Amino acid sequence: MGRIVVVGGLNMDLHLFDLKRSTGQAPMIAGDYLAQPGGKGANVARAAARLGAEVALIGRVGDDEFGTLCLRALDDDGVDTSGVLVAADEPTGFVAIELADGRHHSLIFAPGANDHVRWVDIEAALDPLGPTDIIIVQAEVPHAAVLELAAFATRTGVPLFVDPTPPDRVSRALLAAAEVITPDLAEAAQLVGRGDTSGLWPELAARELLDSGATRVLIKTAETGALLGDESGLWQIPTLEVDVGDETGAGDVFLAALAVARIEGADWDLATRFANAASALSVAATGLMLPDRDTVQEALPRVGGPSERFERR
Repeated sequence: MGRIVVVGGLNMDLHLFDLKRSTGQAPMIAGDYLAQPGGKGANVARAAARLGAEVALIGRVGDDEFGTLCLRALDDDGVDTSGVLVAADEPTGFVAIELADGRHHSLIFAPGANDHVRWVDIEAALDPLGPTDIIIVQAEVPHAAVLELAAFATRTGVPLFVDPTPPDRVSRALLAAAEVITPDLAEAAQLVGRGDTSGLWPELAARELLDSGATRVLIKTAETGALLGDESGLWQIPTLEVDVGDETGAGDVFLAALAVARIEGADWDLATRFANAASALSVAATGLMLPDRDTVQEALPRVGGPSERFERR
């Protein structure tokens, strides 16, 4: 079985609960908070490792307490962190997150050391990789480095899975290089420059992204699962029914589980069902929840119903 190499961000996440306006010491008061190591790259790497894959992470942290905590969390989950460089003159990335009714809203993002990931550092950690491995990247690292990575994947035949976050850093060249991109509904809307208020929106967005050069699109459609689109057509793939507690990291868990299933040989339908199950389990808890392999495997049979095919209009 191949390796999964993740290129992405590492941050300290501060989850803020029950935010209320105040006329006192500060304009906003939080009823509670939770501090956890996070970052999309680190979340994906840890989630994939917990699901049984051999995983390495490439990124940067600062030489500070936040960086130490981020690296410790990765080490505890068995992620190879030899590609994570420590920047002595930059702080570790930081995100303040508001949680309201289980929904995640980033209030403040300070990228810190994430903005200093360079292609030369990434390239040194990629050898040897081949077509049986998978590279995962988020657009939160510098765009120039991501474009070099896309060219590397095209040149070497290593499958590239792209989380198009933030969408304004995604280029047509990156779409064309990716084996799959995994936007949520809002990200898909931004990628194609349209609104997402129609019930037809996922289907329309998937078709536009495919027409724009994407090989395969997986749009995460929340409680209805995910819409898979490729040259064979469009398919709505179901998920588990759960009570949403906290959606933090759900997209990262989805991407990690998708890569794990694919590297183990699952077809795209089964891999998406596995990813849907893992993501649904992750939102049923408070804070970042990364389910283990046994938990996801036990839940997988509950992803019921056939995948629905959309006929081309």
